Amino acid sequence: MDKLKAVVISGLVVLGMGVEANASTSVSAAYGQCKAEVIEKFGEETRVAMKGSKKFSGTLTVKLSVVPEGASRQRLLCKITGDALVLTDKEGSPLSS
Repeated sequence: MDKLKAVVISGLVVLGMGVEANASTSVSAAYGQCKAEVIEKFGEETRVAMKGSKKFSGTLTVKLSVVPEGASRQRLLCKITGDALVLTDKEGSPLSS
């Protein structure tokens, strides 16, 4: 009985680690897409850092700290739903294209 318990527990741990790895990969990929979009919009010298992320109702939101060259720091939100990516300011208003 103890062996069965050990096998079940180790199986659940491995399964949990696989799900966690998959979730972090999607956040990393989303950050890469958002960073590329910000650099395209603000220029190559822009510094971009991820400050957090959350997933809710199929939308992944990545919070970014952006410092364009010669400008002050600003917080942006990058919302990804399926294939759509939208950059917004911290109040949620989309940035003009």
